[in-house]
Amino acid sequence: MHVKDIFKVMAKQTSAGENIILATIVAETGSSPRSAGAHMLVGRNGRICGTIGGGAVEYAAIQTAQKLLEQGQSLRKTYTLRPNDREELGMLCGGDVEVYMQYIRGGDEKASALFRECCGRLETKDEGLWLFIDITDPNGWLMALYGPGLPLAGMELDPAGIKALCRNKPVLLQTGGRIVYGEPVNFAGKVFVFGAGHVAQALAPVLGSAGFRYVIFDNRAEFLDPGLFPGAYELVPGDFERLDEKIRVTPNDYIVIITHAHDLVVLRQLVSRAWAYLGVIGSKTKIAEIKRHLIGEGVSETQMDKINAPIGIKIRSETPEEIAVSITAELILRRAERRGL
Repeated sequence: MHVKDIFKVMAKQTSAGENIILATIVAETGSSPRSAGAHMLVGRNGRICGTIGGGAVEYAAIQTAQKLLEQGQSLRKTYTLRPNDREELGMLCGGDVEVYMQYIRGGDEKASALFRECCGRLETKDEGLWLFIDITDPNGWLMALYGPGLPLAGMELDPAGIKALCRNKPVLLQTGGRIVYGEPVNFAGKVFVFGAGHVAQALAPVLGSAGFRYVIFDNRAEFLDPGLFPGAYELVPGDFERLDEKIRVTPNDYIVIITHAHDLVVLRQLVSRAWAYLGVIGSKTKIAEIKRHLIGEGVSETQMDKINAPIGIKIRSETPEEIAVSITAELILRRAERRGL
């Protein structure tokens, strides 16, 4: 479950006056079912959404969270995932997870406003965004968003501390005498999907479920139907031969070329740009022919080697739905590599 969806539920619950516990894995050592940054929401009737790994550790965390709801308290707790150890969870992972169970009072307008701010920015802005939680005093926590134009209201951190928290992955550290958890909520960059056919229609919901914001570009306006792409960041009609008239690709963006008929035209305009990922659909024969054309036009072998073609992780995919999984898996891998995970 993407963090944006967690924030949406938190905004809804707190605005409705419901007390909740946000359980977050803030650190882990050894092997564990989920890593730092995993979230779970718990209400008076149990788990609402999200997961911190399932099984015994999640069950134990839910039980503790429900007690904390009754007490109106927060708690920082370590679960040891070894059989017959401290928590006796009977799990064989062999690691520890540190969970911060954050009591959020229903009707807390300051918290609700922060949740709404995060949701709004994730929906409309292409920017880096981090969540900071000061847990020096578990019951006196401070939560803030940090990003362009967002001052850390109420949270006093020096520039060195902010820099240390703005990592590519979650981090728990001591800075300025405080214990602060930092987590990347969003990274700048979108997935540009060129072509709105069957593969794109299968790909879109998979991209969305994996937390990617995607733009669909096609020269057929009738294919750019919000009903086909309900989660799209943008639907862009345009001429495949004049991309610059409608879009601007940045070094943070991912490019998926699945037009079939216009792949070479699109690739010719984008291959020498700076991007985070570029993949092209097609058989080995088709890809070899495209590369031959571009190298003949002066594109270097080095630049061509950066292209993922044929696109996707090799899982012997055939149907549009299988191809969608293959492409998304490759994008997830590239995103993790860029985040240093």
